[in-house]
Amino acid sequence: MTKVKIITCCLFFFFTLPALAQEDGIRFFEGRWKEVLAEAKKSGKLIFVDVYTNWSIPSQKMAAEIFPLKAVGDTYNANFINYQVNAEKGPGFSFAEKYFVNRYPTYLYINGDGFLVYKITGFTSPQRLLASVDSALHKQEVKETLTAYQEAFESRKTDKAFLRQYVNWLCMYKMPEDTISHVLDEYFSQLKPAELKDPVIATYLLNILTTIRSPVFDHIISHQPFYNTFFKQFPQTLGYVIVNSLAKAVETKNDPLFWEALSASKKLENPALLYPYTVFLLTNQYYVRNRQEKRVFERSPVLLDRVYLMKEEEIAHNDRRQFEELMYPYVSGEKDSLQVWDFPRQKEIWRTSYSRYLARVLSITADMYLQHTRNKTDLKKACLWAERAVELDEHNYLYYPVLSRLYAKTGMKREAIIAMQSAITLAQEQGASPLRIMVYKRILQDL
Repeated sequence: MTKVKIITCCLFFFFTLPALAQEDGIRFFEGRWKEVLAEAKKSGKLIFVDVYTNWSIPSQKMAAEIFPLKAVGDTYNANFINYQVNAEKGPGFSFAEKYFVNRYPTYLYINGDGFLVYKITGFTSPQRLLASVDSALHKQEVKETLTAYQEAFESRKTDKAFLRQYVNWLCMYKMPEDTISHVLDEYFSQLKPAELKDPVIATYLLNILTTIRSPVFDHIISHQPFYNTFFKQFPQTLGYVIVNSLAKAVETKNDPLFWEALSASKKLENPALLYPYTVFLLTNQYYVRNRQEKRVFERSPVLLDRVYLMKEEEIAHNDRRQFEELMYPYVSGEKDSLQVWDFPRQKEIWRTSYSRYLARVLSITADMYLQHTRNKTDLKKACLWAERAVELDEHNYLYYPVLSRLYAKTGMKREAIIAMQSAITLAQEQGASPLRIMVYKRILQDL
């Protein structure tokens, strides 16, 4: 297949023009998936698949603003068979599962045999969408498909360059963590002590790591001072690995993994601001799932009473710190804010991310008390936490029903009614689903 060169600067003029008609943009194949595959094999073209959902705003924006562009349509119609899959309708469920799609929109470039060649996600500018043409066609030309790497793995397990590239492909396609970890561990086993001290290689290992059950994790957790010398967000990154393993253990009811992850969580030095609260929530969820609610009631006041009494100045200070942490990748140039949907709005949300997360922790824990205890003293304490959650994030209608029901259980009917009325008003103002509003109204009627 001849590689098509996309000269984006020559096409820039077209990006600024509004779409005059849908036929100027991408034309999508109408038919079943097996028919698309057959056409791809017959023509020798790759298939470009737009995997979307009806509720995804970025998906809607792509369909309305990017796909109709003539420059985009001319290129994609010439080089691909274009196809769309609704991930929440009919065969779209299994399609999204097969190709590990968990973010919308996701764009897949697939060959006629059904093998994934290239993948990008999220709202995508015309420039990036066109640049992806070259990338996808190049990968197809040199046959660097995931299947090729899988087939070559056993015979090239001692080839560090191959293993690293294989890991990159697995991550690009968001393959299962166990698969990525298996190949990463092989790569790690080939590294010499001098290579492990190379900041470039060390950074690579840290960024790829996804689980505590890996010799890579054992190495990193025991060399924290070294990583802190060159990796600014080291505690946040390693903390994510620990939290990810904790969450997986809770979800899969994997007791050994949970206790391993909980033990590892205590070894992290200088953790990020939200880290202790996340570990706290996941631990409580584990106890509830294992019908050990008593442990939740014993441990929660230790942390949440301090949160409840936290001064506004401390919360504001931590809001600023958390905002700086979230903005760092964009300020440093590691990430591109243009690739974030409605970045100015997201930036404003981040300004109070710490206080809003405290509200979430307080409300979720208060709801656990609501669901699992009848002790009046415990319920009154939970009521205070729920009140504080509403104070910290007063526009989040999800917190008001918890507070309302706690008021009702502690004999404060008038306050319960007011809280539920606030939930309904906020939900209506923010465009919540009619079903949710109906449920809220029914709760109000029962008070």
